[in-house]
Amino acid sequence: MKENISTNSMDQRRGSYRWKVIMPMLLIMYLFAYLDRTNISFAMTGMQNTFSITSTVSGFISGVFFFGYMLLQMPAGHLASRSSAKRNILILGFFTGLFATLQGVVNDVPSFIVVRFLLGVAEGGMLPTMYVLIANWFPERERGRATSTFALYQTLAPLIMSPISGLIVASSWLDFPGWRWMFIFEGLAPLVFAFIFYLIVPDHPEKAKSKGLGEEERRYLLEELDKEEKKPKIIQEKSYWRAALNWNFIFLTLSWGAMVIGNYGVSMWLPVIIKGISQYGYAKIGFISALPWLAATFGMILTGIINDKWGNKRSLLFILEAIAGICLFSTALIGTSNFILSIVFISLTLMASASATAVYLTALSELFPANMLGGLTGIFSAIGNLGGFFGPFIVGALMSGGNKIAGLLFLSGIYIISAILVTLVKLRKKSTDVPSNLTQVQ
Repeated sequence: MKENISTNSMDQRRGSYRWKVIMPMLLIMYLFAYLDRTNISFAMTGMQNTFSITSTVSGFISGVFFFGYMLLQMPAGHLASRSSAKRNILILGFFTGLFATLQGVVNDVPSFIVVRFLLGVAEGGMLPTMYVLIANWFPERERGRATSTFALYQTLAPLIMSPISGLIVASSWLDFPGWRWMFIFEGLAPLVFAFIFYLIVPDHPEKAKSKGLGEEERRYLLEELDKEEKKPKIIQEKSYWRAALNWNFIFLTLSWGAMVIGNYGVSMWLPVIIKGISQYGYAKIGFISALPWLAATFGMILTGIINDKWGNKRSLLFILEAIAGICLFSTALIGTSNFILSIVFISLTLMASASATAVYLTALSELFPANMLGGLTGIFSAIGNLGGFFGPFIVGALMSGGNKIAGLLFLSGIYIISAILVTLVKLRKKSTDVPSNLTQVQ
């Protein structure tokens, strides 16, 4: 016990640079890039008035982002693993900010669709690149907490930026409607921060020249990463496409895709769902909608700790997806009969489903060696994020007749399917300092 306490204490002393510098930079950079997922909903009404478009066209404009999002994920992940990840972020962050800003100045619908598609292309390469940096800076025993901390962008973006977006949209300067200014101001953030990120964040502890990284921490990281690289992986293929056709990767990707359909289906329609089970106006619903995201934030932090301590990722994913499905099904059953209990179950749904994101990403590092991780994370994310288009679209179609319960039942079933699929994936159990040939598989 004393040895464990000493080891944990030593890890904390060694972790000052990666936790105080690297992690905040990763989180802030991607949070800025992620803003376009949350602010588009605030611009919808203004866009419809300016361009005289229907809700169907608005939905297509929002969803076309995800088709562009698929294109650069694998190439960018490959370059991040084999070359410079921070250079990727500089280039992709610049273009993400540029296209996000251009949304505020386009004057017709076709131009907006093109810009929105290109925004998806630019932002699509950032997630696999970010995960390569996490894998470079946080060893396996810490990667659950690190990935969960990074994944807080999902909850912090709507929590922090929704009030700001609302204030900007409600304003108007220089005869420009507020929705245009929102895109311009919030688009400049990733564009500017990409240069700061490039100057501060090194690609790897081996290449770090910052005085903030002590020699003890550098040595510890290099030793841990070297030990991790020598451990056998579940998938040993050297070809991306052969690796992608491995059943473990296929089932994990399908499970992830089902989860993404559920997550986007719930998050994009959350105000409508709450409106359907309450008698409140949209002003009060806005505040109520923040409660599930607060719950998800705490859930992600807790899951990151459990992920590192327990290490049984397959079982953890099954539990989280099953909780999400059961709780959303319970919301559908309760409906308007008990509003408070319905909100509790919706909060538990988002808490479980959002927390699962980081567990999926850490599971990938058990399947593949480091030099394959970036490209395959890109393939994984690209396929799974098709749910970003199909989830809201299917739920919208099911709810079009005013039946909110149908959408909830569909999404709860999707979460249960995700839970079942993940049980078919073979992953290592919690790693220990035993010889690599004794590493167990679950």
